[in-house]
Amino acid sequence: MSTSHLIAQNTFKDEFNTPSSLENWEQLEIEGWSSKVREVKVEDNKLVLEPTSSGWFEDNFAGFLYREYTGNFQLTSKVKVEGTVASFPETLFSLAGLFIRAPRKVTAATWERGKENWMFFSTGSATDAGKPQFEIKSTYNSQSTLKIFPSKETWMELKIVRVDEIFTLLYKYEGEEWQILDQFIRPDLPETLQVGITAYSDWSSLAKIYPSYEKYNVEGTLQDKGDLRAHFDYVSIEPCDIKKEVPIANFIGQQVLSTVQKD
Repeated sequence: MSTSHLIAQNTFKDEFNTPSSLENWEQLEIEGWSSKVREVKVEDNKLVLEPTSSGWFEDNFAGFLYREYTGNFQLTSKVKVEGTVASFPETLFSLAGLFIRAPRKVTAATWERGKENWMFFSTGSATDAGKPQFEIKSTYNSQSTLKIFPSKETWMELKIVRVDEIFTLLYKYEGEEWQILDQFIRPDLPETLQVGITAYSDWSSLAKIYPSYEKYNVEGTLQDKGDLRAHFDYVSIEPCDIKKEVPIANFIGQQVLSTVQKD
């Protein structure tokens, strides 16, 4: 895994053809904190990401592989999740997908509460263990709000499109067309973001020490019962040329949908 910031200003696509693909990504690691990734590897031309018991919520951190990108973009991946025991995760809030975050350089010693800004779009099991769901979450100054939607237990493509402060979230099942799931308006997010993929699992174990953010981030959960293995077929980051003629999310969403359907 690379230890230097990787900045992608043009089109980038990783199809995970070799183990060296991991060098294309930086793993979010905070000095003095425990890793929330049990395993990350390239296997059978897929990136396999398996988290420990972990979760992104307020000031709680989880695993994240990213590149830095400046400007408007389309972040896309094809992903399938499974459980570590059964075919699908059987623990609450065990999901994987796309993640974007405002960069922040901290260590365990310098970290402060209330300064996290990010959003994600993931698939797996959320409020109903063993049932496929989407989870989308937006966090502003460490205040998290989330939404849950029905999903499917299958390969799917997820996409986040940034047009200035408007972020459009789309999904596509194999053989179907892109659909908009939701949009966020985040004028607080900087021009340069960390963009990539995440996986997290087993909120029940994390809840036992919530809201002891520092203890969880440093030591992890009391027991590791993470029950998720995510397979990523590819991840792409490319410029978005959509112009925001009027600052109305619905209009931007239709422009985004029209653009991606042509791809």
